[in-house]
Amino acid sequence: MNTKEKRKFERIPNDDLPIIFKNLLVDIGEHKNLNAETVDVSTTGIGVHLSLPSGILDRIDQVVLHSADNRYKFSGQIVNVMKLREDYYRLGVVLKDSQ
Repeated sequence: MNTKEKRKFERIPNDDLPIIFKNLLVDIGEHKNLNAETVDVSTTGIGVHLSLPSGILDRIDQVVLHSADNRYKFSGQIVNVMKLREDYYRLGVVLKDSQ
């Protein structure tokens, strides 16, 4: 699949991240502490893979992401959703104050 890259900033892949950012805990609406694997990060956003209950993304687009050790918290808005398989998605999240 050849699609034009829309991101303006270089991404840092999961392999190059500190261990506490390789996996995140994600809050979406009333769903708390969902386990997510970080795909990549940039100065403005984060890409994650996670399993979600069906229908959750139809209602909520604000998220809070917590580092694995719960020392760091980031909030943002879902700007891209790609279904990878049943109830498993790749989310693109633009971080608050980075728009």
